[in-house]
Amino acid sequence: MNKLFKKKEIFKVKSKPMDPSSIIEPNTADEYQRRGMAHYARKQYAPAEGDLQKAIQLDPQHIDSYYSLGMVMKAVGRKDDAVSAFNKVISLITNNQDLDKVKFDMLKRLAMGHVNEITQGDWNLEKEIWKHIN
Repeated sequence: MNKLFKKKEIFKVKSKPMDPSSIIEPNTADEYQRRGMAHYARKQYAPAEGDLQKAIQLDPQHIDSYYSLGMVMKAVGRKDDAVSAFNKVISLITNNQDLDKVKFDMLKRLAMGHVNEITQGDWNLEKEIWKHIN
């Protein structure tokens, strides 16, 4: 059999979400955001929202916290709040040119996709993708 077409064995690795209790007393926006996402991964949406709101209170420019909050709001069906959080991500990225361009361009496209999915039922990112290819 040709080596190019030889079937490879794929190993699936089970990952466990971080235990939120491992961050006992968060002090920074990053720590609250990490713990909030640990709650989110365990579908503990109320404590996730609380931690993410605290992260935003500590650092109103914390893009990852707004994105994470959007994910939580989307998961619980609070579409308007989710769209608001994702739009805040887009706004913060658009207005700050000092960010890691690759990371935040991707995060911006993801946020735009979530907004489109919530409001239009489709990610609808063709224009955004082609804009970067041409």
